[in-house]
Amino acid sequence: MKINKFLLLILIFAILLSCISLVSASTDLKDNLTYSTSSNANVEIGNDESYSFSVSDELKSYGNVVVNQKNYKMYFDDNNVLKKEYGGKIITFSGKFTDKGVITIDSPNTKITGRNTLFNNTVFNIKANGVLLTNLNFVLNKEFSDNDYAGVLINGDNVTVYNVNIDYHVPKNITGFGIYSNGLNRDLFNVKLVNNTVKMYGNALKEGYNYGVVLTNTRDAIVSGNTIDCSLPLRAVNWMAEIYGGISMDSVAAFAADSCHGLRLSNNYIRCVVNGFAQGEPTLDAVLIYACHNSTIENNKIIENDYITKKGDVNYLYGLDLYLSNNVVIYGNNIHIRTTGGKEAQGTAYPIQVTGQAENILIAFNNISSYCNGPNIGIYSQNYYGKTQIDIISNFINVTGFASKHSWALVAGIEVQDSNDKIMNNTIIVSTVNKFEKGFNVYGVSYSQKTNGNHKYNIQYNNVSINGDYAVALKGGSGSTVSDSIVANNILNGRKYGGNRAVTIIGGTGNLVMNNTDGSKPVRKMSSNEYPNSLKNYLNSPFKGNGLGLGWLDNGGNSFTGNNSHKTDVIGNNLNHSNSQLHNGDLNSTHYSHGSSNMDIASASLSSSGAGFGGQVDSNNQKSYEVTKNIETENTNYIQITANDMIVVILVLLIMGYRIKERKK
Repeated sequence: MKINKFLLLILIFAILLSCISLVSASTDLKDNLTYSTSSNANVEIGNDESYSFSVSDELKSYGNVVVNQKNYKMYFDDNNVLKKEYGGKIITFSGKFTDKGVITIDSPNTKITGRNTLFNNTVFNIKANGVLLTNLNFVLNKEFSDNDYAGVLINGDNVTVYNVNIDYHVPKNITGFGIYSNGLNRDLFNVKLVNNTVKMYGNALKEGYNYGVVLTNTRDAIVSGNTIDCSLPLRAVNWMAEIYGGISMDSVAAFAADSCHGLRLSNNYIRCVVNGFAQGEPTLDAVLIYACHNSTIENNKIIENDYITKKGDVNYLYGLDLYLSNNVVIYGNNIHIRTTGGKEAQGTAYPIQVTGQAENILIAFNNISSYCNGPNIGIYSQNYYGKTQIDIISNFINVTGFASKHSWALVAGIEVQDSNDKIMNNTIIVSTVNKFEKGFNVYGVSYSQKTNGNHKYNIQYNNVSINGDYAVALKGGSGSTVSDSIVANNILNGRKYGGNRAVTIIGGTGNLVMNNTDGSKPVRKMSSNEYPNSLKNYLNSPFKGNGLGLGWLDNGGNSFTGNNSHKTDVIGNNLNHSNSQLHNGDLNSTHYSHGSSNMDIASASLSSSGAGFGGQVDSNNQKSYEVTKNIETENTNYIQITANDMIVVILVLLIMGYRIKERKK
């Protein structure tokens, strides 16, 4: 029994050592996540890019300046510019600041934060490089023409805006932006907008521009984890320069980016609700991307609702509107449009529109739906202004609209007016709000509205259900041909026919239609080896799934001082967006905050038959059928037994053995 007691003492000692090491490891982890004076905090972007806030001896010697209403003039001059001697420090605003106008920060590497701070009709101009703006709240209802009309104006490189809340009720027919990165005078670099909330009520019915967030000529920008929630009017597009007018063609949008090469738009909640409309062709984009090459648009939730426009009236709605951009990845987004508007052969409700010249566009693993009373297309592309090439892989598309025999009265899951596209492994459901008649333009995948030149497609492994006659319709004609295309290995179901009989190709040669079924027989599935290179590269990218590590946060989700309302320390995890409404007054009556509109995405989801507003769609089941070999291994569950677990088990067994022997005595 002495031996057993000796072993027992050794085991207890080992457990105590393990507990001490675990506490030490936990402390190390906390220290790594805490913005403190003992270590540096890092923002890591993927595996090959990072920048750091050096907060050790340097900032400790600089000190932390606390600015309030009484001592404000000690730190800012008569023009509201931060005095040079306080540049590079941590400037903490405390309390309420009203009608200060424009506060300018033109000293580099300055950190601006807040402690229970509210800026009432007071805005910021960031003119220096390396500035951080965090934990601030703005309530605005005036015009800020002397700040380029922005609540937060960025005119410097390496600027980060984190955990900033802006409520902006823009005056009528006045230009207003929530956050504006302005690279019009010179290109800006490495701007990061992270975990901010921008709520805007726009009134630019006849004049002015209203954008919740706008970036111009800002390279390698990261926009991640933000809530951009806007109530905006419909406005006519300015076609004076055709499509070459930049984002200024569109007067209203929740998010707009112009000439922002290397843009990364990730994990944001972006919502537009229509609050009125002007004359002309009333149009609204939720997300407008113009000439942003080498960009990634991933894992965003984009919602657009218009219940102002009545059935029989025209509106033009676009969830993600992409112009003149090459090498763009559109991956893993939820894009949904709902409207009561639309009429025969007029209007749009397109979740994704691609306007060329636009090459190497990848649209993969997105969840797309749209409902309207006019023309409707889930993914639309055209090459009228230049060569366009897209790959559409493994998306779920559910579309309902008003169709007829008029060529513009088109309802389709995918309409591709370009060439050399791969359309593979998508699940597509298409229905009409009106009763279908023979000859109506209702298709799963189509090239039906003619553009000049030869058109070639590879359409395989899709699962298409429509209430029309042709699941796949490729129609050439005078000046237009469809040649050397493949339509194979699809599950196709039309109103009467399925399989190969649900395919029509007109006006070309060398086309192959084979091995399509109605689902009653097995069909070959797609292999991940057949993914386009752009998708393989994206899935194997170090960025994929890593999100944006926010090293300056502590383990409670706080940065510097004040609270982080989003309560997340890594962008890339699921974001829990609040259901709070806008600030107060008239804004509450608009009901455009998340989940509070008269008919939001949850209640307006299309039924699987596409019959109307009432049905629900479980987004977890909205996936294309599996490929035969996955590139990634997901949801791997395993049991991990640590050394500490083994020690506890051995200790329990020894104690039980000791008690048994004692009883035998």
